[in-house]
Amino acid sequence: MKKQDKRSRRTRAWLLETLLKLLENKKYSEITITELTEKADIARQTFYRNYDSMDDILLSRLNEIVDEYLAKVFKNLETKKDPDWDFEVRQLILLWQQNEVVFRALKKAGLDYQVMEKLSHLFTRFHMKAQNLRELDDKQQFLVYYLAGGVFMVLNKWFENDMKFPMKLLTDLFKKAANSVDEIAEEYKRD
Repeated sequence: MKKQDKRSRRTRAWLLETLLKLLENKKYSEITITELTEKADIARQTFYRNYDSMDDILLSRLNEIVDEYLAKVFKNLETKKDPDWDFEVRQLILLWQQNEVVFRALKKAGLDYQVMEKLSHLFTRFHMKAQNLRELDDKQQFLVYYLAGGVFMVLNKWFENDMKFPMKLLTDLFKKAANSVDEIAEEYKRD
């Protein structure tokens, strides 16, 4: 993914908007870069000045979403001694809800594994903060993967059910899971 100036940001926004629009009626694998650039009314060379592949459009938006989330959450975490995960969990669910179209597009593109990897990275950072660790050993990392995979699957199921499951109950579920992982991690520290 390449450097952005104002014109480049506008082009990237057009490409994302166009790709999301095309995905409403087509499979990801049926969309070509030629079709995308024609619909976005930009030159093919302009596409390649901004991206290396169509996947990069969605993955760069995912990175922006995660960066915005991290900025908000870590600012809040710095003021807490003992995280209760309420703010972080609510923000994660809101992030998912507000970016539903992008997350659905990532799934259609077969890039959902990258989303789970991003969650694992986020949860690694949270876990290190909560447990006051500089790095994770294998047991700690497995706990993070367990939590990230579970959260990812639940959020996907929530999408499948058109987000009908109440956000408050979802928040409580995730907070309890995070607290359970923290308790297990404390046990591992004592071993």
